[in-house]
Amino acid sequence: MKNQPMIDNDNLSATNLDAVLADAERVSKGAPPRYTRHQAETAMLDLAQRAAREGEGVCNAYARLCVEDERMQKLYGLAEADDMAQDAQAEQLAKRATRNERVWELMVKGAHNNRREGETVEQALDRMLQTDKTYQDAYALYCE
Repeated sequence: MKNQPMIDNDNLSATNLDAVLADAERVSKGAPPRYTRHQAETAMLDLAQRAAREGEGVCNAYARLCVEDERMQKLYGLAEADDMAQDAQAEQLAKRATRNERVWELMVKGAHNNRREGETVEQALDRMLQTDKTYQDAYALYCE
């Protein structure tokens, strides 16, 4: 999990907004996001509040900025980039879990096939893990 900067989402300071905008600029150039979707959306609302014209509500300012303000578009890009990063991370975890399950199944099957007389599968697996380099390597892969 990425190390996310701490931001008080209910009260963004100008410094925090500047930091989120700077990260949005980095992300627009291909860098991975440092802020979450929620933090980017909070910054978008904060920007709309600050940029609202006299007599203009926050919702109208938000809509106007989405169309005409590059900062808002970059903040949106930051939010999208965080979604993609989260999706990629979830996909990697799913692949690893599937691989680990398969490795474990193969180890158990091998232990079953290599049991000695009177030995349970668990005992055979324990023996193989203590004496067989292939099993030790497979177990290390399983534990990744």
